[in-house]
Amino acid sequence: MGGQMDGVATRYRIEEVTGRRGLKEKVYADRSRNLADVLAKTAEKYGDSEGIISPDLRLSYREFASMVDHVSSGLYHRYGIRKGDRVALMLKNGWAFCVSFFALMKLGAIAVPLNTAYKGEEAAFQLIDSGSVLVIADPEFHEVIAEIRPGLGKVRNVLVTDSGEFRELIAQTESGSFHIQVDEMDSAVIMYTSGTTGRPKGAVLTHRGIIAEAMSNCELFDWRSDRDRHLCPVPLFHVTGLAMNFCGSVYAGIPVVFMNRFTAVDALKIIGEEKITTMIGVPTVLWLMLNVPDCDYASMHTLRGYGAGGSATPEELLNACREKLPGLRLCPGYGLSEASGMIATTVSSEDALNHIGSVGRALPLMETRVVDSSRRELLPGEAGELLVKGCLTFSEYWNNPEATREIVEDGWVRTGDVARKDEEGYIYILDRMKDMINRGGEKIWSLEVENLLYRHPKILEAGVVGVPDPVFGEEVKAVVVLRPGAEATSEEIQEFCRRSLARYKIPKFVEFRQSLPRNPAGKVIKRELK
Repeated sequence: MGGQMDGVATRYRIEEVTGRRGLKEKVYADRSRNLADVLAKTAEKYGDSEGIISPDLRLSYREFASMVDHVSSGLYHRYGIRKGDRVALMLKNGWAFCVSFFALMKLGAIAVPLNTAYKGEEAAFQLIDSGSVLVIADPEFHEVIAEIRPGLGKVRNVLVTDSGEFRELIAQTESGSFHIQVDEMDSAVIMYTSGTTGRPKGAVLTHRGIIAEAMSNCELFDWRSDRDRHLCPVPLFHVTGLAMNFCGSVYAGIPVVFMNRFTAVDALKIIGEEKITTMIGVPTVLWLMLNVPDCDYASMHTLRGYGAGGSATPEELLNACREKLPGLRLCPGYGLSEASGMIATTVSSEDALNHIGSVGRALPLMETRVVDSSRRELLPGEAGELLVKGCLTFSEYWNNPEATREIVEDGWVRTGDVARKDEEGYIYILDRMKDMINRGGEKIWSLEVENLLYRHPKILEAGVVGVPDPVFGEEVKAVVVLRPGAEATSEEIQEFCRRSLARYKIPKFVEFRQSLPRNPAGKVIKRELK
C-alpha cells in the first residue's frame, strides 16, 4: 500500500512486517536492508557526484565508498573488528567520522559516537559501559583517551586519525576478502542520551530505524541529486547529525557539507559559497543566522528547506522567515534519540503557520498517542505524556534492561514530553515533564512563557525554568539574552508578560545573560539556568 506524510503523497510503498518483540511494524517496502547497502547503491548511481565535503577534504561518492572499503578491510584484518563489536568514535564532523562510521556498518560492528566535549570520567563511562574494543579519535582528543586508557580494560587499540596507522588504512590498495551478513534488525549505533537526570543511557538504534529515518528526511525535503546541497550544522555524535543530516544525504545521493563547529557567520558564508539548499537543526541555528548584524539575506536565496527540531519553534521565527526568506520552507518537527530522530513533522511554512505551536503529525511509519498517568489514552485537546511506536524506535538501552522496561511497554516508548493532539492529529509539545513548573498547584508550561518572550522586540533568546520558593514550592524564572545594543529592565520584561499571561505565570525573576548554555546539539541546558 502507499503512504501519506501529512497529506503529501509519498513515493515509497509501505508494508507491514513483524518487528521487535513480535509486534507488527510499518516499513518502507523498497528499503535497503543495511546501511552498507545504502552507500553501495548511492556510489553506483551517483558515484561521480560530490558526496562528503569537509573543511579539509572533498570526496565524490565513489571516492568515499572506496575509502570505506579500505578502512573496513583494515579494521577487519589488522584490528580484528567483527560483527557486534563496539567501536567508539571521538571525531569532529568531517570525512574521518563519515568513513569510519560506514566502515563499521559494512562490518556489522556497532558505532559508539562520543561527545567531543567530554573529558575523562564522562568518556570513560561510555567506553566502559559500551564495552568498546577500539577507539578512533582525532588528534585533539587523543590526550583525553590516553589519560583514561589504563582503566579501559576492553579497549585493545586507539587509532588516531593523523597517525601512520590510520593513513595506511586509507591508502591501502589491496584488501583481503570478507563478507559479513548484516540484517536490518542488527544494532548499528549506541547513541548515548544527554544524561540530564543521571548517568547517560545508551539507546541502541537498528539499521532498519536509521534507514527509515534517512528515507523520511529525503521524502520531506524532496532531495534531488542534481539540485540539492545540504549543510549539516549539528554534531555527528547526535542523532540529528548522524541519522537525519548525514545518512539522509547519503541515501539521497546529495552533497553534504560539514561544519566542525557552528557559528551563524560561518554558516551564512558556507550557504553562499556552496549554494546550500537545505539544513536540519534546532530552530536557534536559523534564528541566529537571521539575526546576524547586517545580514545579507540575498546570500541565503538558495536555501529552500529547513527542518527544525530539538526545541520549540517560536512563532516569531516563522514570521521572520516569511518576511525575510519567502522562498524558504520551514518545517518544525519533533524527534528523540530513542526513535532515530524525527517522528513527526509539519511539511511547509504554511502548514506550520496554520497550526502555530505544532510539531506536525506523525510520519506514516509511526503511531502516537497521548496518555494520562494510568496510560489511558486522552481525547483531543487533553494534555498528557506523548508515547510513540514504530520501526524508528530503539531496541533497548544498552546493558540496562531496567531502564528499558521503565520506558517501553508493549512497543510504546515514553517520551517524557507533555503534549496534546488536535482533531487532525497535529501534535503540540507543551513541555518536558521534568521542566513543567508547579507553582502552588498551578501547572505552568515553560515553553508557553518562552514563546511569548521571543515576541519581545529586544529579546534574542529566552529560557524559562522553575526555581524553589518557600511559599509556592516553585516560582517562574526567565533568563534572557538581549539583541545587540538593546537595553531592558526586569520590570519591563515582566510588564510585557503581564499583558498576555495569567498573573501566576509571570516570571518573578528575570536574569540577563550574554548567552544561554547549550549542549553541542543546540538545546538549552535548563539546569544551568536555575
